[in-house]
Amino acid sequence: MILEAYDDQLDIAEPLWPISTPCARNGTQKYCIYSNPDFADGRGIIFFTSPERAAEVARSSAFTNPAVVRSVPELNAAESPYWRVEYVEGKGMGMIANKNFRIGDHIMSSTPSFMIDYNVFHYVPENQVVQMEADAASTLPANHGAIFMNLSTHDEVDSYETRVAKIILTNSFDIEEKGVVSREDEEEETWYTVFPEISRLNHDCRANADYHFDVTTLTQHIHAVRPIAAGEEITISYVDPILPREVRRKRLETSWHFPCSCSLCMQNEHQTNASDARIWQILELRRQLRDYTPGSAATPAMGELMVSLYEQERLYSSMYEAYTYAALEYNGVGEPWLATKYARLAVQHGLAAGGPEDQDVLVMKELAKDPWSHWSWMLRTRKRMNWGSAVEQ
Repeated sequence: MILEAYDDQLDIAEPLWPISTPCARNGTQKYCIYSNPDFADGRGIIFFTSPERAAEVARSSAFTNPAVVRSVPELNAAESPYWRVEYVEGKGMGMIANKNFRIGDHIMSSTPSFMIDYNVFHYVPENQVVQMEADAASTLPANHGAIFMNLSTHDEVDSYETRVAKIILTNSFDIEEKGVVSREDEEEETWYTVFPEISRLNHDCRANADYHFDVTTLTQHIHAVRPIAAGEEITISYVDPILPREVRRKRLETSWHFPCSCSLCMQNEHQTNASDARIWQILELRRQLRDYTPGSAATPAMGELMVSLYEQERLYSSMYEAYTYAALEYNGVGEPWLATKYARLAVQHGLAAGGPEDQDVLVMKELAKDPWSHWSWMLRTRKRMNWGSAVEQ
């Protein structure tokens, strides 16, 4: 692996980006820095990816039609009358609500500083990644660069290059949404992404807010997933919340290098055991409710239990999943009104947690509109009674 200057014939993306730096190459693989300081009305953005992907991103509507990004309300707000950033004991800086938020209320939206193709970490040596990240960070416009460089590193650093690398390591989200670039194969599309303002949100295993990414505007949106009182800290979960305590804590320690001190993780042994038992039952119910074979034991009562367990566990960011299971079970046995009730709840909670393009939200909108023509109508009964070709679907 060597650092090489651009070859104009090979780099199809360079003419589409105002700033680019020398690439790293490993055989046929080539990964480069692409920066556009004008993105989002001068906010700026950096991609670390292949020329092919960078070219496709540059031709997307987020870049070719600035009005698309400009239409996002309160985009990249450094401050707001609805929240404030201040020191939180034991956590450092955090975000505090200035008003009462209801379920689904918009809190903030942010475009990235960096979007790094995960393949970079497979094909480019670590020392080269660190240097290229540092070179890229200097291309951010002054205000954005200052916000980025002020993010936490969790520990002391001894150089500019190390600081940039630590900021990215400590503050990145995994963006796995399809559509940032098109895929014609099964290769993973994951982006290691920094949203500097959103990085001020601290972790809680039972968070009161959740996020979803919009590929059209390259924007991460934060919404309340339960009522939040003025003066309360606004939090998100850094890990899958449907895990036993020790698994959650180990993942947080390994990836973010802090011991979780949220209320759920600080419960006594008896409360923790009860919580873990509920989690294991949720995982088992999920397995059964996803089984659509004729011999499945799934029933609406199991869907009701799933909703109850999510409520007991305060799984606010995932409630729409439980409502979806319940809606499908009721519709599967010909109970349209109860199915519609849970479908509406799934849409309400799913819009906040997963966004309008989330697959569960789309499926539940269809069910709520017309449960009788939905694919799940009488599905459980038809399979168990071996009625017609629907059994084969």
